[in-house]
Amino acid sequence: MNRSIYIGKIHDIPIEINYTWFVVFLLVMWTFAQVLFRELPHYSALLVWAISVITALLFFAGLLAHELSHSIVATKNNIPINGITLFIFGGVAHITKEPQSPGVEFKMAIAGPLCSFGLSVAFFVLFVLFSNLGFSPILIIMCKLLYELNLAIGIFNLIPGFPLDGGRILRSALWSLFGDIKRATGIASSIGKAFAYFLMSVGFLYLFYGLTLSGIWLMFIGFFLQEAASASYQQVTMRKFLSGTKVRDLMTKNVISVSEDLPLLSLVDDYFFKYRVTSFPVLSRDDEIEGLITIHRVKDMPKQEWNSLKVKDAMVPMRSDLMVDPNKDIFEALTQMAGNEVGRLIVTDGRKVIGIISQRDIIRLFEVKDELGG
Repeated sequence: MNRSIYIGKIHDIPIEINYTWFVVFLLVMWTFAQVLFRELPHYSALLVWAISVITALLFFAGLLAHELSHSIVATKNNIPINGITLFIFGGVAHITKEPQSPGVEFKMAIAGPLCSFGLSVAFFVLFVLFSNLGFSPILIIMCKLLYELNLAIGIFNLIPGFPLDGGRILRSALWSLFGDIKRATGIASSIGKAFAYFLMSVGFLYLFYGLTLSGIWLMFIGFFLQEAASASYQQVTMRKFLSGTKVRDLMTKNVISVSEDLPLLSLVDDYFFKYRVTSFPVLSRDDEIEGLITIHRVKDMPKQEWNSLKVKDAMVPMRSDLMVDPNKDIFEALTQMAGNEVGRLIVTDGRKVIGIISQRDIIRLFEVKDELGG
């Protein structure tokens, strides 16, 4: 099940909100409200909460602009972006491949902090202007909060620990120095993990001194950064190991397919039990690909109806993110699989099936290469 809500496109980049985002949105809104209640005790609670909502939305719009700046620079340098997701720790741009050079890496990385600093300057100018012109204290405080927060976001992201923007800037410098992206990523990731452990340690101390909410938040951010730093290094390592491998080199040929009119009970008895695989391409009467049937989709159907329901009633209908060209780079195919929620791709020539490939196939190749020293 998709855990994100699609809200639209900006510059042809899909924007989604993960369900976890609503947790942090409520927390940010509540924090803003506490500041406004303290600074403006004579204003009505309804007005304070309304302004808190607007301020929180502007804050997250700034985070979205930060990620969009990365994405726009990436697309201008021929690096596809699958989308941007706002979630509990802010936002993330789904970049499908590594930059081609240290220079591109630097431009992509610096774009985010520059955007945040630009927003900070804009809100600071409004703060000074509104203060001097005697505007409503609510507008003044709102601009003050937003310029301070965007400044903090820009500074935080410049910390030289991967995968923060500062870590990517550091990686671009090390990459240029050593000529080896894997080595550069390893060093930047180690610094990123050290900073993550520092944040978790500070969070633990906050808990010890009774600052429970701040402590938990710092520990969560530290844990997230540590995991992201490790995952980023593993991704670069895997990309290097799999370099040069195409889908056609690893796909399973002579694929067993099923008819869209096959009853689910026959599918279970004659295919899942017999061949002991968890998915099959679904073909039309003209032998063209119509979808993919998985064991999980069958399990979701009422068992007492398996004899009357057909494969076409339970299959995942064919869409572009389930199909792959045989000449596509294997790492790009792996990235595509990670986003289609099925974990496999049907290799096609037009609408004809010529193979199938799964995440397990690619991981198995990686493990063999790793065991043999690359």
